[in-house]
Amino acid sequence: MAISKKVEYSIVFISYLSHNKGKNITISQAAKILKLPYSFLGQVAVNLKSGGIIEASEGKSGGYRLIKSWKKKTLFDLFEALGENKAIVTCLGDKGCLRVKNCKMKKIWEKIEKSWFLELKKIKLGEI
Repeated sequence: MAISKKVEYSIVFISYLSHNKGKNITISQAAKILKLPYSFLGQVAVNLKSGGIIEASEGKSGGYRLIKSWKKKTLFDLFEALGENKAIVTCLGDKGCLRVKNCKMKKIWEKIEKSWFLELKKIKLGEI
C-alpha cells in the first residue's frame, strides 16, 4: 500500500497553512514555496474545500486558509475529502470479485482494512 501524491501534497499544504495562521495563501504562493505542481495543488485545494477542511476567499487579498475546527478533522476525513477512502484491495470494493466463494484472503483483507480505517479515524489533522 502506498499513500498517493494527492494525500502527501494535501498534508504538506495543510501543514503550511497551519503555520500561516489565518492568513490567506494563494495556490501560486504555496506551490512556489512548497515546490509542488501548481495545477495539481489547485485540484487538491478544491477537494479540501469541498471536504470542509479549508475555506477560500476571493479578491485581491483572497486565498485559502484552514477552517477554525480543522484540528478536529481526522486523516480519514482527509482521505474522504480527496476521494481516497477506497477499499485497500479491489475485491473489497463495489465491484466485488469473481473468486469470492473460494477466496481464503477476503476475511484477512477485511480485517486489515477495518484496522486501517479505524487508525485513520484516530489521528487528528492537528497532530501533523
